[in-house]
Amino acid sequence: MDSPISDLKAAPALPERTSVILARLMASNDKDRIDIGTIVDALYDRSFGVVIILFALPNIIFPVAWVLGAPILLFTVQMAIGRQEPWLPDFMRRQSFDRDTFTKIVSYAVRYLSKIETWLKPRWNFLTTNRVERFIGLYMTLLTIVLLVPVPFGNALPSLGLAIIAAGLLEKDGIAILVGSIVGLLGAGYVLAVIGGIWAATKALLGL
Repeated sequence: MDSPISDLKAAPALPERTSVILARLMASNDKDRIDIGTIVDALYDRSFGVVIILFALPNIIFPVAWVLGAPILLFTVQMAIGRQEPWLPDFMRRQSFDRDTFTKIVSYAVRYLSKIETWLKPRWNFLTTNRVERFIGLYMTLLTIVLLVPVPFGNALPSLGLAIIAAGLLEKDGIAILVGSIVGLLGAGYVLAVIGGIWAATKALLGL
């Protein structure tokens, strides 16, 4: 008869939390600058989700979509075509942050992940299969395009939606993916409504 101790030893180890990996990467950085290629290589198969989170979170507060949106778009397109590992052109891999900026960005991401990871867990697995993830990648691509539209306050909800979806993909949590998709859809609706209002006002002014 197996003892509880042997059962405990046989239990599979839980995957390491992404926030822990990021925190370790931040703590191990002793260089004056760290390039994006080093970050992507260190995160390996989690690079898609983590880089999307790192670049989407600042857009929730600051309107910097054109600066940070391009890498998100590149990664979501790769997800949509089914790549399992992220690819970056050399010029983008060589882009770097100084230590203080890198520490601030990662600290913010670690705080976000630490909070959201408390309720993330593997569930609704049908939304985390490779085939479905390609459709999610396509949806995230469209959401990123919406994010790039220069509409006042239009970047907040799409960015938040992208960050939640990415966290859900990292932790294989289908409910989080659904919640992020709804948040992103609300953001897209807001952007379209603003564009529609601007178009209607323009037509009225021009007498069209």
